[in-house]
Amino acid sequence: MSEHDERTRIERAVREAFGSTARITATTRLHGDASSRRYLRLELAGPAPARVVVMVLGEGRFTGGSDEIGTGPAAAELPFVNVGRWLAAHGFPVPAIHLDRAREDGLLLLEDVGDTTLWAAVAADASRAPGLFAQAVDLLARLQVAGTTPDPACVAFGRRFDETLARAELAHFVDHGVETRHGVTLAPSARAQLLADLEPLVPPFRDGPFTLSHRDYMAWNIHVRDDRLVLIDFQDALVAPDAFDLAQLLTDRTTIERVDATLEAEMIARFQAARRAAGFPVADGFEDRYRRCALQHVFKVIGRFYFLEVVRQKPGYLAYLPSVYAVGRHMLRALPDLAPALPALKRWAPELEP
Repeated sequence: MSEHDERTRIERAVREAFGSTARITATTRLHGDASSRRYLRLELAGPAPARVVVMVLGEGRFTGGSDEIGTGPAAAELPFVNVGRWLAAHGFPVPAIHLDRAREDGLLLLEDVGDTTLWAAVAADASRAPGLFAQAVDLLARLQVAGTTPDPACVAFGRRFDETLARAELAHFVDHGVETRHGVTLAPSARAQLLADLEPLVPPFRDGPFTLSHRDYMAWNIHVRDDRLVLIDFQDALVAPDAFDLAQLLTDRTTIERVDATLEAEMIARFQAARRAAGFPVADGFEDRYRRCALQHVFKVIGRFYFLEVVRQKPGYLAYLPSVYAVGRHMLRALPDLAPALPALKRWAPELEP
């Protein structure tokens, strides 16, 4: 789509959503994500909100999959719209959709929830970290409890973060966190051995227990507005191990700069208490599953960031890796059955050596 054509489609969508006299007075490109989606903020005049956000969709938006989940059958509806409807119906804070023109024009008009992510809020004022992370933990417990009754109308319940996907992400680490990074191709035997040594990370994704999962429940995908949280980027929601979202929330990227060991322990305990209070206590072994989910995510992120920076030529992702490696070192120390992987990791990803 040319820039002029895109502008025409956006202007048409604004008039359709807010009336023929609504007009755009300014456009600002927002920081996007690792997908093909782009985001624009529109300043509006006329009978319309002062600001809205446009989600401009990339190709393959109805393929029924994603880079993370993989391909699937064609979707009748954009997963963001489908999952967002379920979340809103169950009382979860998500941006309102002013207009869905995904199929016709490849865009959505969304409520503008501002620029303050949970991470940005606590980075600006560390004293807010306990309260805001507690809100996020409580919200996650609510999500899991609400998801105990599957809804076939919501696509999230038909997708599972299973052992196949977990192993595929570990293989992605080898593909790019090792081979792309170093410009080598591992011998088949060395590759197979490294993946075998990482196999202890797979059991939570094979055995569960499984719950509804946001799938990207990170401080970057939770916004703070008037001291309350708003969820975004939930289009890849699925069924996943019960510890997965909490591990992402408390250990992703630079979050560890604001969530120290004491706060992490408090939030893990808070989550378990919230589940018990709702009548759905977590199964035994939760903290072990938490550590394995966190470390599996570390390997996925390392591979993903090398892929984005080197293969896709999207600069900036490797700058996040020092904090990701720090999480990996911490989790490797806590999981002694990963010791067989350490010699290969010392060679190919020395930053992970505990």
